[in-house]
Amino acid sequence: MKNLPITNHNRIALIGVTEKFGRFSLDLEKIGFEVFWVTARRSDARLIKKKLSVPSCKILDVTENFNEKDAAKELNIEKSRKVLKELETENSPRIYDIILMDRFLRQRTTNHALIYLEHIYKELSEFLTINEISIICSGRDTALQLISMLIGKKLDILWVVPTRLRIPLDNYGFCIGHETNQFIRFFQSTLEDRLWAEKVLEAYEKNYYRPALKKATRTFYDVLKMMPEHLNAFWTLIIFSYWDWGNLYARYSLLKIIRMYISRRINLLSYNIFRCYRTVGSNPYCLYALHTQPESSIDVAGSFFSNQIALITFISRSLPVSHELYVKVHPTDVDGKSFGFYNRISKIPGVRLINYNINSRQLLQKASIIFTLTGTIGYEAGLLGKSVVTFAKNFYNDLPTVIYCDAPPKLPQIVNDILTQSSTVNLRERIIDFLVDYRGKIFDGEFNRAYGEHPGPLLKDDLLTLQKAFLEIHKKL
Repeated sequence: MKNLPITNHNRIALIGVTEKFGRFSLDLEKIGFEVFWVTARRSDARLIKKKLSVPSCKILDVTENFNEKDAAKELNIEKSRKVLKELETENSPRIYDIILMDRFLRQRTTNHALIYLEHIYKELSEFLTINEISIICSGRDTALQLISMLIGKKLDILWVVPTRLRIPLDNYGFCIGHETNQFIRFFQSTLEDRLWAEKVLEAYEKNYYRPALKKATRTFYDVLKMMPEHLNAFWTLIIFSYWDWGNLYARYSLLKIIRMYISRRINLLSYNIFRCYRTVGSNPYCLYALHTQPESSIDVAGSFFSNQIALITFISRSLPVSHELYVKVHPTDVDGKSFGFYNRISKIPGVRLINYNINSRQLLQKASIIFTLTGTIGYEAGLLGKSVVTFAKNFYNDLPTVIYCDAPPKLPQIVNDILTQSSTVNLRERIIDFLVDYRGKIFDGEFNRAYGEHPGPLLKDDLLTLQKAFLEIHKKL
């Protein structure tokens, strides 16, 4: 693989990632990139410096010079508003939206959140400018990562976020925004891409491809089985809590984590005792699968519809009385919701809560319409040619039977049109065309195997593909 010439255009900043990306960064440096790190936790900065031998000048911990008490004493909220207003553009999320997207920051007062974001803006802008960063590689989970997107646009720095296609497994591309409808195109479509697309669709139709699920506690046997992992995680958190003492802007306190763990056990107990869910009925139905929350796929990409009870309510309002709305419990978030949450859903008119163990493939095949924010179930249904309504700007919105709804009052008419429409012409061929188009935007492999049901390090082929991917991104400069 050809290395890059050493120039300032080869400097890349990794935003909000941990030392687990060390092998990835080393392989980028092998081909000529110079890697810099930005984090919002002292523990992450410490591990990056210690385990990866990264010099301090290449690490920015945005909390290092931030003192909440000092900021509160000099609280000049109007100054913060004025400074942060510079980042807001017509096609970017607003600052208040970013605060609500972040699971930690939304628990702070508005004034302290704004002061913190102003501090990030100042520190990160200076770091990116001084080090002449040309590419920002980020996630889309935190306020730091989302602010880096806005700063990248302001400073004319390419901002990319690796994004999985999910079906088939081990495929990903790069988006240039916090939503998934802005994949970068790297290659022109070929005849081989069409053959690939036909094989992918045929394999999915035969149920060979199933989206990967992370580990979860659905029963108390699962709780016991995962106890060693949980105890190890608690021990790690105790150490990190010492290093990150006082940082409530980018992590939960240890006490909060303990409370959350206990709440999930109580949720699991109440779910199995009270059983708000019902069996599948005989009437026509539409389907909505609950999202895991908090999670960037709903809190960020689907932020305006992230209140799932409100979303389910307005879907219910939009359905004809001839149909029910089945709401399926997420199989990896059974204990993530309280009895009150499930009970409120089950009492919405026309709504039937369905247990997590009901086969999703069978449900969506018989459903009249599948509703979703960003869920993989919408992509699955679209590949099968089922009618789908989404409430976020997803990459799979381009499938022929998928419709994007951006406002609640539009939904009743969309529902009517779908229920009365005739079959789509050349449907399978158009689905294949969609897959062919996306083949030119994705790479084979993974960018992160540290999460999911079977976590582990990146494979050798993954690293080689990442090198190739970032060389292609570099060409976009």
